[in-house]
Amino acid sequence: MNAISRFFLQGKHWQIFIPVIGVYLAGNIIGIFPMPFPSRPGSIIAKESLAFGLLIGLSSLGLYFWFWTMGSFFTSILKPELRPRLSLFQVALIYLPLYIAFFITTFPDFTPGIIGLILLLHLIAMFFAVYTIYFVSKSLVMAEAKEAVSFSDYAGECFLLCFFPVGIWIIQPRVNQLFANRNIGERSSAPANS
Repeated sequence: MNAISRFFLQGKHWQIFIPVIGVYLAGNIIGIFPMPFPSRPGSIIAKESLAFGLLIGLSSLGLYFWFWTMGSFFTSILKPELRPRLSLFQVALIYLPLYIAFFITTFPDFTPGIIGLILLLHLIAMFFAVYTIYFVSKSLVMAEAKEAVSFSDYAGECFLLCFFPVGIWIIQPRVNQLFANRNIGERSSAPANS
């Protein structure tokens, strides 16, 4: 397990809040100041929108790393028969920041031909965002219950992840507990050294 994963699994809620929300808000605030204005030359607008798109895409990486780490960890501690496949979840978390950067960089230059493409890509991004929340919340509850669950069992977790600035404070202590329990289980099942 790498240092980033360990940070997101062991970190306290306030420690997770800083890179997830703090960096995101800082990126948005910094990005507002050089917003492109129509009175500027096109080349300046293109450079500013590219920088703004990359800044917003990078500032959302904390949230996506948190989701990636949780989803990967929860599935790793599930019984094999309960374990969902990670492939679509991983594709979703790669696609979302790339789409954000693409959308913001192409925003000033929307033409009728690109609107259809943007609409399609946006619908895919919406599906992936919902799927990510579904995957993480269901995996969390299954990891805690150690059995299959229905939507009513993890609907609250979906809501908390949708409103992640508040959800971090409630979800992260549960992540810490699952991680601590796994470490205790690994130590107790390890053979004693003679």
